[in-house]
Amino acid sequence: MKSIVIAAFFLLFGISNAQQATADPKAELYVLTGPETYELSEDIYTFTPELNNIKIKKLDNKEEVDFGTLRKTTDDGLFIMTSIASDEVSFGRFDSLGNFKTLRYDPTTDKVLEEHFKRQNKRNRLGLKE
Repeated sequence: MKSIVIAAFFLLFGISNAQQATADPKAELYVLTGPETYELSEDIYTFTPELNNIKIKKLDNKEEVDFGTLRKTTDDGLFIMTSIASDEVSFGRFDSLGNFKTLRYDPTTDKVLEEHFKRQNKRNRLGLKE
């Protein structure tokens, strides 16, 4: 059953984002070339590109701990995000500014949850205003 839900979710996410990609054919895909810092709900994450995936670490008590992995699925920038902390699976894309938007199904609430990992620039990381 879980694989059916994941497949249906993947299809829905792909169709919804295909319309956006078609609307702006000149839109460039953001490519992560080195470690980047992201914020989600006041938590800090580091996305680090590797040969075939992107490793995600979470800042926990001033120490980075493994959180999960992004694996590219298609040439149009769709990623599957898996977490070490749980068996949840999310699907996401980088926007043109480098932010990462994910969607995942929550069986507890029977809803699709949207999360935005906001890319932080150097001034954000230092605690300075933009």
